[in-house]
Amino acid sequence: MSATPTEPTPTEPTSTEPAASEPAPTAEVVLHEERLLVGTRRHATERVRVRRVVVTEQRTITVEVRREELRVTREPIADGPPLPDAIAAAPQEPIVVVLHEERIALTRTVVPVERVTVRVESVAGARDVTASLRHEVADVESSTAREQESPDLF
Repeated sequence: MSATPTEPTPTEPTSTEPAASEPAPTAEVVLHEERLLVGTRRHATERVRVRRVVVTEQRTITVEVRREELRVTREPIADGPPLPDAIAAAPQEPIVVVLHEERIALTRTVVPVERVTVRVESVAGARDVTASLRHEVADVESSTAREQESPDLF
């Protein structure tokens, strides 16, 4: 007997059997996980103001000052001729001597004594960061009874 074209031949697959060239059915599940992205942000932490303040302090300085004093030195005159009465009785002009002294003169002057420079420096340091991260895992439940009832998962 010759086979008709509508009947399957023994070498052709039947419609109930999967074809050899067709892939077996598969199931896919996409698993996700959390990842930690670490970065830094710049925040203002402090405001600093620099200003000059005048501090007044008492200072005592010893300064040497001089002054003139009048010294009178008397010397006895040895035996000498006596002066005539006219000269001895005549009024004499007084001797005038101007005496001097040093006085302390205070003068304050402002002079630069120090230069203050302010700059900002970045200081690097390491800090530990701890976080809990979650991830998914595939959980396969199987039952022997189910597998016997339906051999295909789909």
